[in-house]
Amino acid sequence: MREPLLAHGVAAPSHVAIVPREEAMARFQEWFGRVEMVEGVMRRQTLEIVGREHCGKTWFAKKLSHMPECVASHFCRRDEPQSAESATLIRSIGEQLMRRFPNLVLPRLTTVTLLEDTPSALDHFLRLPLQTMPSPSKAVFLVLDGVEDDDTQLLIEMLLDVLPTWMRLVTLRKMNSAGENIEVLELDAEDDADFEKFIKAKLPQNSVDAVRRASEGSWFYVKQLSKAIEMGGLPSDVTLPDGVENMLSIVARCLPTPFADIVRLAKACRCRPTHKQLLAVSQMLIYRDISLIENDIRVIGQMIGMPSSQQSEVFDVPDIWLRFVGEDALRCHSAWAEHFKTKRRKTARDVCELAYHLSRSTTNPANAVKTLQSVGAGELLLRCHVIDRQTTALLKAAGARLEENNYDVVYACSVGDVSHLDAILRETKPVSMDICFGLLTAAARGNIEMCRFLTDNFPHLVASSCCGEWNSLRSAACYGQLDILHLLLEKGVDVDECGHSDRTALRAAAWSGQLAAVQLLLQTGAMVDRRDSEQRTALMAAAFMGHRDVVGVIIQYGADVNAVDKSGATALHLNLSNSSKHEDHAETTRLLLECGADCKIEDANGRVALHLAAYHGDPCIPLILEKHPAVDVPDNMGQTPLMLAASQGKLVAVQFLTETAHSDVDSIDNNGRTALQWAAINGHSPVVAYLCGIGSDEGHKDNDGAVALHYAVTHDDVALIKPLLNAQTVEAKDRYGQHPAMIASANGNLKVLQEILEVSDVVNIPDHEGRTALYLAAMAAHTDIIATLAPRVKDWSQRDADGTPLLHTLIVANLIYVADVLLSHGASTSDADTHGRTAVHVVASTNDVAAAKMLRRNGANFEDVDRGGRTALMTAVWAKHVPISAFLLDSCGVNPNRTDRQGATALSIAAQIGDRDMVNMLLKFGAEPKIKDGMGRTAMDVAIISGNDAIAALLQSANGSSGSSGIGSSVPNSPLDASKQRQRVTSSLRYNRTNIIDN
Repeated sequence: MREPLLAHGVAAPSHVAIVPREEAMARFQEWFGRVEMVEGVMRRQTLEIVGREHCGKTWFAKKLSHMPECVASHFCRRDEPQSAESATLIRSIGEQLMRRFPNLVLPRLTTVTLLEDTPSALDHFLRLPLQTMPSPSKAVFLVLDGVEDDDTQLLIEMLLDVLPTWMRLVTLRKMNSAGENIEVLELDAEDDADFEKFIKAKLPQNSVDAVRRASEGSWFYVKQLSKAIEMGGLPSDVTLPDGVENMLSIVARCLPTPFADIVRLAKACRCRPTHKQLLAVSQMLIYRDISLIENDIRVIGQMIGMPSSQQSEVFDVPDIWLRFVGEDALRCHSAWAEHFKTKRRKTARDVCELAYHLSRSTTNPANAVKTLQSVGAGELLLRCHVIDRQTTALLKAAGARLEENNYDVVYACSVGDVSHLDAILRETKPVSMDICFGLLTAAARGNIEMCRFLTDNFPHLVASSCCGEWNSLRSAACYGQLDILHLLLEKGVDVDECGHSDRTALRAAAWSGQLAAVQLLLQTGAMVDRRDSEQRTALMAAAFMGHRDVVGVIIQYGADVNAVDKSGATALHLNLSNSSKHEDHAETTRLLLECGADCKIEDANGRVALHLAAYHGDPCIPLILEKHPAVDVPDNMGQTPLMLAASQGKLVAVQFLTETAHSDVDSIDNNGRTALQWAAINGHSPVVAYLCGIGSDEGHKDNDGAVALHYAVTHDDVALIKPLLNAQTVEAKDRYGQHPAMIASANGNLKVLQEILEVSDVVNIPDHEGRTALYLAAMAAHTDIIATLAPRVKDWSQRDADGTPLLHTLIVANLIYVADVLLSHGASTSDADTHGRTAVHVVASTNDVAAAKMLRRNGANFEDVDRGGRTALMTAVWAKHVPISAFLLDSCGVNPNRTDRQGATALSIAAQIGDRDMVNMLLKFGAEPKIKDGMGRTAMDVAIISGNDAIAALLQSANGSSGSSGIGSSVPNSPLDASKQRQRVTSSLRYNRTNIIDN
């Protein structure tokens, strides 16, 4: 079912979507889509994302990291020094690569090896394993966001040298080494249209130029300021200073008093503290009630832009605030030391953290040593320097032992140094897992002497699996190490040995295309149809990767060509579903068909081989149709192969299916959609033009009442919509009553909208909820669309189904700058809703002074009354909105003594709700306390009835009399008389009180 336009085309009125970096993303896609070949091999390419500080580089990099082509990413943080350490970065990348490529075997190296022998470690940890992987037809990339230090710079350059050419690098710092294969993508917010959209979305009440000057082109500072305004810390119309330092000072002044101390404590912590930890430590420096400190931490966390303030989450301080608050290191480190010292259950890490803070605090070194000895530091065995040498020295003084000779068993196995491993074994006894993983790595590298040494000395570990999946036999098979396979099989390893995933050595060799290894394993008796946990066989693995020769050998050994996996897919299904096509692919498909692959078998989605071939535009479609000539066979969703080919923009496949195979071009699926509509949905203009050219029905409506043009206009592509444009399709309405011009307006597609308006003027036709194209464009903040539609608009009130004018809705949604644009083109500030309320009543109810200023610039009448005779001032007073009330009285000069239809004044309302500040302000601006309402009651009478005695006394003083003129002017003779008098008055006026409240 197609969702209503508002769900995916226009943000809800109460929200403004974050502006994407569309221009930067387009430049990135252009770079990534460029494939440069040198002697038939992909050329190594690197992209540097550069720009001024806080221009959104990290945000953009994180957006890139979520792309499917990104295989790994690592973001270093200034407040987490360990995140920038080479060992942390290398391990992070390695773990992600193993998750992305399940057959990748990486050695487990110790921190000492990664730190002290980084170049060699990288060579064995990444370069050798990645070189043995099949090269994909499409490039992938890594994203690295490094801190500004030379060590990280050097590490990135070393990493660049070991990556294969098909794995590109995107880095967020300028590389020192120049090269033709390094390109630069600069994020310049000064000339960035996306940045202007972001300003308008986050700070609509401020001028774009003023925000640019204040933020110095930084997205971060714009977000910080908008968060402070959103939380009420700053007024929406705050005057912006020039420069980021001045802007931060303004934001800091509205933060809780302990702000600086709390941020300094977070800064002193080596790792980002949790809210619970920070609360515990803050009590040692900030002398306030714990509930107040807890609230301060919550407010600070929210206002400086952190995602959450839950106790279990970290207090994530942006680094600019760490610099802004300055240093108070000694006091803060002392507080953290006290925290770790008094912690009940201390881990080894807690003891190290305690040593770190003690070494930087005011604690006497001798006392620091005694403190560490008391918490068991003398029992620690340090395998390398902990945190830094200063901390390690203090721990050693407290009795901790530093193991100077830390041997890396896995690394010794990886490089194949038997003598070095033998020396290690004489001095220490490694754990079984290290030997197991060492054998695994040696087998992958083809280190025959090392494998022989390990199998002779540790025969019981020969068949062991690491992490429940990999064993040495599978590792050797995956990388085609025949000598290792012979050795392991001679040592008695079962040829079908597998881990918990049930993936055998045969399956690994078949997947990686190791023909000789496959032949050896089959000759040794490997089960040809042994299935893994997904019920897939070695034939399926080889077919998916398109290894024709391997497929042929496995079939010769009697493999079941038509076996199905858990999803109902055969080897042919898997072969056709791999979109990474290469030269052997068509030959593999042909071989499977020749060997009896059944094209009629349906997978779990009801798709036969032709569906998958059409979806990927496979060149073997004619061969498949020869075996199974049913061209319009539907899948479970009712989609035919033609629909799938059209949805993916496979023009050649579409042409073949329609011209040669005579597929029904207007066949519909379960949603009532045709191939033409699917091509339009995905924006494939060549396919749309072709289908229209051969007679596809562009006026066909799907189950949602939408024609192809409804979907095409969501793309800003004139070539896409031109074949679909005619008088009927332009005016066609879907089930929501929306015509294509409305959808184009909501999506901000100006060029497409202009093309539509050349065919038919549908601007003023509303949908079922009363919204027009102008309404949807305004709610999506597309001011250029408003300007285009303006000459054609007949009714500028643009009331929705509830009778609310568009101007009102924009103000409530905080789209003030859009409302200003709307008024400049013809909207009126006097337009009223069904209750007679104009825009001035709306700003009064929302307490929006910035919007009120905008209305005043556009000539609004702030004395307008609604159907109950209420003015904007009365509305503001009822809501207890002091800022907007003060603006109306002081800047707009409204009459405080206007009365509504019941004769009530703003002062009467303030008296009833008991707002003393409001009463004082109204009296200051000339409110008359003696005015009587329709029941003869003054403001003081209302205060008495409402039980607001303090307000009544204030009004009596303002009256200059001992009593009101409405009730009981005489002074009672006794308390009893006073009680009876109050009771009598209250009873006589009780039925009138409800009317006052309704006002």
